[in-house]
Amino acid sequence: MSRLLIGSSNVYRFYKPEAFKRHKEYTMMNCVDLKSFVAQMDNIDPIQTEVVISVIENFVDRAGNAKEEEIERSQAIFEATKEYLAAVEDAARKNPGSTFLLIDPILRPKLKWYDNILDTLRKEIKDGISLAGQKNITRSDVISRASQQFETDGVHLTKASGKIFVEGILEAAKRTFDADYVDLEEDGSVNGDSGATKSNLESRVTKLERDTEERRWNDNLLFSRTREELDMAANKSKEDRIVITGLSSKTPAPVDREQKKTWLRNIVMDTIKMVKPDFNGTLGFVNQGKSSGKDIPMVEIRLNSVEAAIGVRKAYAEKRKEGDGNSLGKLYMANSVTLSTRVRVDIMKAVAKKVTNAKESAYVAAYSSRPILHVRTKNAKGEELVTRSYTFTDSIIRYGHMLLKQDLEEAYKRAGTAFRGQMEQHFVVLREVAGGAGPGGSATTRPGKRQRDDETQNNPAKKKM
Repeated sequence: MSRLLIGSSNVYRFYKPEAFKRHKEYTMMNCVDLKSFVAQMDNIDPIQTEVVISVIENFVDRAGNAKEEEIERSQAIFEATKEYLAAVEDAARKNPGSTFLLIDPILRPKLKWYDNILDTLRKEIKDGISLAGQKNITRSDVISRASQQFETDGVHLTKASGKIFVEGILEAAKRTFDADYVDLEEDGSVNGDSGATKSNLESRVTKLERDTEERRWNDNLLFSRTREELDMAANKSKEDRIVITGLSSKTPAPVDREQKKTWLRNIVMDTIKMVKPDFNGTLGFVNQGKSSGKDIPMVEIRLNSVEAAIGVRKAYAEKRKEGDGNSLGKLYMANSVTLSTRVRVDIMKAVAKKVTNAKESAYVAAYSSRPILHVRTKNAKGEELVTRSYTFTDSIIRYGHMLLKQDLEEAYKRAGTAFRGQMEQHFVVLREVAGGAGPGGSATTRPGKRQRDDETQNNPAKKKM
């Protein structure tokens, strides 16, 4: 019997048997090319009964970078993944006495398109293993996203993250290869004693809980992404509109209906020209919220074009950025979007605060039909090296585990009761009041939470949680 570890440079660079003495020693084999991997699988020796594989990121990198069009890239990645799984399946069939452990792909910040396909890639691997029907093939996710810190090249893990990654691989291998095989379709125990029966039952319950939680998490992500797309379409149809709050007048509104309309339009136009003196557009309609006295709590206006509306909002943002608070007062201008979009912005702002540190800065581009989280990696001199962009759902997938309930107070307030019964389906990390996370608890629970809790000691960012 021998043990084989096939890995990319992120494994090869950090795996040294003497550095992991409490684990069994593996023969290390470096692999970065799909053709050479297929050849290695064809030549697996039957005595190599414990085989760990962590290479898929390289194959996806090469396949995806060879194509410029998104559709062609997706097809190339699918074909590479299919060939990768087929090679493992063939090796498993030829060597029924060997067990193959596939390590889930990690991040690759260098590639702008990679993060968008990562969850689909993981699912394809999981489904491929299931369809293969080989009991001697399994998979494991061994390192959380938060623990994956990369060098400036956006490919290689840092020394600390590399050690966590390899440790996770060896721990997963130990659990996989040292565990007694249990047929979950059979009652009773491996050795026929009651203690083993109880252990088997606990394993079955644990597996059921994990599968249920994973299904819930994936379903919520699907619902969230669908609703995000629907809201984006609705928001795009209103890009020629502006929502204004903080308007006021020295004189109360006229009683006469028509005079009141003219009075309000004049106030709005004066405000727009105060923000953007060279404005030469026209007003379409002006919808006013409930008002009392001289204050006008909210108006929604439509301008003659999308460009005109964007120009006014941009001018307002620039004045705010310049600190021209005296002239603007309580005035606030924003794009006209759905309530759920504004809740997403609140959540993404909470994410941005959590992500920002000495090495990374994050901000939310909120004035668009689809809010985007931008994360910028900096070097020791403060110079930006890599900028990555995430939609709401993608930012939750990547950083949602960092949020605590108290980070989401603004989002909860804005959401109110408008999404009762479907908070998780809209926002993933928000819970109904009756079943929400406890004070100081995590805002979201997803598959692998126990593993991330165990990694807290290796991740200073998590200690703050």
